[in-house]
Amino acid sequence: MRKRAAQKRLTNAKKKERADFAEREDRTREMLKDQISRAIALRSKEREFHGLDREFLFYQEDMLRQYDRAKDSKHPRDIGLAREEIVRQFLVDTGLLPARYAASDRSVRVASTTGHVSGELDILFYDPLDSVSLMRRENAFQVLPVESTYGTIQVKSKATRKDIRDGLENIASYKKLRRISTEGWTVSSGSPKSQQGFGILFAFDTDLDWIDLINEIKAFAQDKPKHLWCNAVFVLTKGFVLHGTEHRAVFLNDDIRTITKLQMHGRPDRTGHCFYDLYSVLLGLLKNTDVQPPPVESYFQLPFVAGEHSYKYSIGQFAEFGTCETHGDFPRKLTEEKLVEVIEWCKSAEPINWIRATDIAYGKAGDNTEAYQRQPGDVHIYNPDALPFSDILVMDSPFKHDGEQVNVKTLAFDSIETAGMIIWIPYIYELTRGIINFCPKCEQRKQQGAASNATA
Repeated sequence: MRKRAAQKRLTNAKKKERADFAEREDRTREMLKDQISRAIALRSKEREFHGLDREFLFYQEDMLRQYDRAKDSKHPRDIGLAREEIVRQFLVDTGLLPARYAASDRSVRVASTTGHVSGELDILFYDPLDSVSLMRRENAFQVLPVESTYGTIQVKSKATRKDIRDGLENIASYKKLRRISTEGWTVSSGSPKSQQGFGILFAFDTDLDWIDLINEIKAFAQDKPKHLWCNAVFVLTKGFVLHGTEHRAVFLNDDIRTITKLQMHGRPDRTGHCFYDLYSVLLGLLKNTDVQPPPVESYFQLPFVAGEHSYKYSIGQFAEFGTCETHGDFPRKLTEEKLVEVIEWCKSAEPINWIRATDIAYGKAGDNTEAYQRQPGDVHIYNPDALPFSDILVMDSPFKHDGEQVNVKTLAFDSIETAGMIIWIPYIYELTRGIINFCPKCEQRKQQGAASNATA
């Protein structure tokens, strides 16, 4: 991530320029809103319903009034819950959303079959028919599968620079989740729907100048890959911001990915229709996002997470922990650094049939082609020192036979599944290269002892 540039102090001339811009915007906004309200008043005398224009003006005014009342709460958590409920109420309780889209009514996180979990999401849209709750704790918290979710809205009160960054980070934590396809091929017409969820950042207000708001969103985008950008940012009292190019503003995921030279597009709200703009963009994103029934069986036991990657032991829980004579059980894990090291080396390694590999390790010729064809399955063996299989895949283990202790050859490696490969990691490399940890408490004592000796 690039280092964020320090905020420059504004010159008096620049301050005046911004103040003049804000004053012009206020005058324009008041003039346009006055014209619109007078026209609506005349229309209302002729008929009861004459379009969504008036309804959304009412909604936006009511939202801001409720937000002002919610600010009287003393506890930040209460304020947060209140602001989320206001947005949820005006999107759901008003009947604006089709019944095919459900909105979460509590704190929620989203999980993927890779083991990754999003940050806490304020409002999540999901398929009410096919989604399931993977975990629920009373009425306060739940986890949903990413495959059946459409997207999220992160809600802020009076957004600061930190609020904006935090909200965008939470959206990125959701958008990075990978979905697995659970359906066969289909024939469709028109543009295909997005296989990735969307994220909108919403704030009721901000003290940031319009240009500072835009620059903050742009700075975040410049630090992240395009598939993690939010789809839109709305500030109810100000307007909304989209990513785009010189001549085009976009909000759909596939369009965002095509951006080559980023230019932000700000749309100040001069008519009191920011909530309608949010609703319009939200509907477009919902219609453009594909969901499907979650593969529940794939969530039964999730893999371990190491940064962007995940992995699992081929024999499951039997290999997940070790036992220290002093400290008891401890988890056996790979750090992100070590997992990437193993993956990158194995990508260029020649895969080998797993039966053939064990035959060679036990001293056989490795030419039983018929047996290998009967039991197919290739593995990648992590062997950066190019040692003989007989030296790294098996070891002598003591065994009592007829009252006498003898040594027998036993397998000497861990098998993990990651990055589309089955990888065998010999114990010798786990020890010499620290690929998988040993007892962390013992390691900590060793480090403390070494530090004490160094200072003695």
